[in-house]
Amino acid sequence: MARRVLLLSCCVALAVAGLSPAPTGAQADQADVDEARAALLAERAQATEALVEAEAALETADQAVVATEAALAALVEELADVESTILDTRAAREEPLEVRRAVALEVYMAGDPAALSMIQELVDGSSGIDGVRDRALYQSVIDWANANLDRLDSELAGLLARLAELEVSIPDTEDQLRAGRDQAAAARLERDALVEAIDEIDQRIRALNRAILTGLEVETVSTRPILVVKIDNVGGARPQQGLAEADIVIEELVESGLTRLAALYQSTGADPVGPIRSARTSDVHILANLGAPIFAYSGANLGVGGAVSASPLIDVGFTRYSNLYYRDSGRRAPHNLFSRTTGLWARATGASPPVSIFEFREDGEPIGAGARSAGGVDVSYGSTRVGFSWDPGRNGWARTQDGRPHTVVGGAQIAPQNVVVRFTDYIPSPADARSPEAIVSGSGTLWVLSAGQVVEGRWEQATPTAPTRWLDSDGEPIRLEPGRTWILLPERGNATLR
Repeated sequence: MARRVLLLSCCVALAVAGLSPAPTGAQADQADVDEARAALLAERAQATEALVEAEAALETADQAVVATEAALAALVEELADVESTILDTRAAREEPLEVRRAVALEVYMAGDPAALSMIQELVDGSSGIDGVRDRALYQSVIDWANANLDRLDSELAGLLARLAELEVSIPDTEDQLRAGRDQAAAARLERDALVEAIDEIDQRIRALNRAILTGLEVETVSTRPILVVKIDNVGGARPQQGLAEADIVIEELVESGLTRLAALYQSTGADPVGPIRSARTSDVHILANLGAPIFAYSGANLGVGGAVSASPLIDVGFTRYSNLYYRDSGRRAPHNLFSRTTGLWARATGASPPVSIFEFREDGEPIGAGARSAGGVDVSYGSTRVGFSWDPGRNGWARTQDGRPHTVVGGAQIAPQNVVVRFTDYIPSPADARSPEAIVSGSGTLWVLSAGQVVEGRWEQATPTAPTRWLDSDGEPIRLEPGRTWILLPERGNATLR
């Protein structure tokens, strides 16, 4: 049975790896997700049944070990008692032996004429005991001594026989105990393997119920493609609409030390969203490892437009689909162009399934090596200065911009659960030398702020289309708090932790 349990645990682990979509890979449509969930639940039921058997086997093995330990202790205790009794019996045996020796010596001496005359004189002259009674007394003493010796010799023989038995039984019992402990250890390993397999299945099931970009548990996981909306971020554009609903927001450097936001929507949408502004060549590189997401923007110069057209991005910009956009009469141009994610998603033809960007931690799991408490971070892009301060009441990092709370329409301050500072080099854009273009390939310094802590590590990305690796100081993946994330792309040296 133990072998069958172990084999089943291995099968469960293999089934988990094969049946579950990887948290960092593309997701199937909802039907495939439901099928995978059903298969995982069936595997979990099998593993749970095997776990019950494994726990019963472990309990039996542990009980056998306890019983054997008790038996061994009793044998060892009995051995000590027997050895002690043997010593006491040998000591007691000396008393009748000495008596018999003394009487024999007396009788021997009585056989000597001189000794016999002396004894006779003592008996006749002083003790008043006649020779017959004296001899009878001597004989009774000898008989007592002989009987005692016989009894003690018999007891000693029995004790020595039991000692020999114990000297054989104890090693046999020790061998039995070692075998029992080995069996219990094997049963415990099987039990632990099944527990681990079930835990992994549970994690996979939870992953099927988590939003791809946020890791938040949802009733139904959306499998629609990622929608990227370029959002204006200068003074006249604020307060924006839809930023709080974005799964991920990427803040990139543009000309004159200003920033522009690339808001990624997948689990939720925003109707309306904006104000929407133009694209930059940085976008093509920053979004290259998302496959073919939908890309909404207000326009671009010829160079940027050509770069977007040559990229896998699904262009749903204003130039192509002006009917999906509208002007807010309450705002001044060019900060008044808005759209609705519902309409933009309707133009998703050719878009690829969503891919995840981060790994998310389980309850109690560390974020990464070297995590320490942090109050926040301050970042300068030049003309734009932003800050994030830890707010435990909201389990988020409250954002400020240029010294004021960064709020959206309605007055709520932006406070994502995670802030990722990816220090980035820029070069002049080939489309416009005045516009910086982010270099996303290679590696660089990384700060990840999550759950009131910061982890300092490195980001690595072999090519613009390769997944970004977010690594701690041990080279292991950093795991974010499930929730929304802002990714900041400042130049090196332009941020301070606090």
